[in-house]
Amino acid sequence: MTSTTLVSFLGVVLGGLVSTAAQYSLGRASERAEVRRSARERAESRRNERVAHLIDFLSAVQEAERVAVDRHHHDLADEEWQARAKQSIDRMWVAQKTIHMLCASEVNDAARDLAYDVQDVIRKGPTDPGEPRDERVWAYIRPSRRAFLDVVREQLE
Repeated sequence: MTSTTLVSFLGVVLGGLVSTAAQYSLGRASERAEVRRSARERAESRRNERVAHLIDFLSAVQEAERVAVDRHHHDLADEEWQARAKQSIDRMWVAQKTIHMLCASEVNDAARDLAYDVQDVIRKGPTDPGEPRDERVWAYIRPSRRAFLDVVREQLE
């Protein structure tokens, strides 16, 4: 009788240990899966934030391009244009600084190069004074814009 009770007792203890080990293992696997899911969600959220700021920068660059075209194609240089130019350059540089904070250095470098080119074309005009000047403004900016877009695409893939 005692051996039967002892065997039964050992079976209960062994079953309890196996059950506890299985629950612990499942709990750890569940925690690891939750950590991975949380990391994926955080990465996706950060990516979406970066994309939003990159779009804001492109919008600011586009606005500044229009200011340059107004100056160098439509010969605007009055006080209203100067205020628009200052405001668009400021907005573009603020957006670039946000990219500096949130994105890889390659993206920041390309954004900074594009911002400098846009600022230069607003202030100095296109280097080639030929006609039509609006095309010359875009031709001046195009290489740095293309480089920026290429770097961003690589980073987002």
